[in-house]
Amino acid sequence: MAKQIVVILFAILFNVKMNTARSADDALTKDTGIAQSVAPALILDREQNILYYIGYIFTGTWYQAMLHCNSLNMDLVSIETKQENDFLFNQMKALLGDLSEYQFWSSGTTLPYDKWVWMTSGRPIFYTNWEAGEPNNGPNEHCLEIKYIYKRGLTWNDVKQDVKSHALCEAKITKSVAEMFPQFCNCSSTNSVSVLG
Repeated sequence: MAKQIVVILFAILFNVKMNTARSADDALTKDTGIAQSVAPALILDREQNILYYIGYIFTGTWYQAMLHCNSLNMDLVSIETKQENDFLFNQMKALLGDLSEYQFWSSGTTLPYDKWVWMTSGRPIFYTNWEAGEPNNGPNEHCLEIKYIYKRGLTWNDVKQDVKSHALCEAKITKSVAEMFPQFCNCSSTNSVSVLG
């Protein structure tokens, strides 16, 4: 009798597990067409050893943008040079055009130290491109927003962390990342990897 109960319980659990897996597969299959029509493919731009994602579809708070970038195995951007700022502006010009103004989150913040640092690295912010009169250190303005305006370039502003903006993400390219994105990889027969320029 005990063996029969074990067999019956096993059969029930197996059936429940199979039905759950089947319904999860069905849900993924049904949603795939919708997701592909609503969300564009992840478009990455590359400058030297960094991949960038301009998340102009996503809108959220600073923390939500950080989580969004993390879900893509990326971090909020840390713009450390004028060349990097100019590169991102040129990529945005090509992608966004001249009809709109966009605000993007960066990893810049005063939250941990009351001084401007890049949250993803903890490094102080040396290069800046603040908009005129910024940072004005308004009440609770602890996060660095990157403003895209076609005729003015990328300028920076300090804002409250609960403002809704777009995500601007980055990831350093390592050998394993380069192998995941073959378009960035020139792999020779000696298994060495170089990033295409």
